Amino acid sequence: MRILLALLVVLGACGKKATPDHHAIDDFRAVEHATLQTFNDLLRQQRTNAIDELGLAEAIDKEVLPPWRAMRTRVDAAPVPDGEAELYATLRRYVAERQTAWEAYSAALRSPNDATAQPHYAAYHAQTDAATADAKRLGEAFRALAP
Repeated sequence: MRILLALLVVLGACGKKATPDHHAIDDFRAVEHATLQTFNDLLRQQRTNAIDELGLAEAIDKEVLPPWRAMRTRVDAAPVPDGEAELYATLRRYVAERQTAWEAYSAALRSPNDATAQPHYAAYHAQTDAATADAKRLGEAFRALAP
């Protein structure tokens, strides 16, 4: 405890700011990487007929969405470091868009006909496009955080 206190005093005396806690960002990056990999693997399985559309929907619901939703809960609850409100707003928006896209895609795959599937596919594409745009913004913001 004394060492930590002494270190904080030294850092303060040197005029250095403590590095913001980016635990939520590290968590996001790990889950995003694993979840996107899983989703893309599932798409490949469906394209090669290893699973059908209902199998893909079920796999999205069981393998993709649960870890994503859990991470979203943690990101939404994370404190926002000073000066990073825009970054966290973009991060939270991206996470929500990606989740909504996957939920819509799963619903489309489960729809009994094209007429009922179409609105879900439209939502999937719109949310995927929005998520892609926010992913680019996040990439730029993350690069700016790098030392």
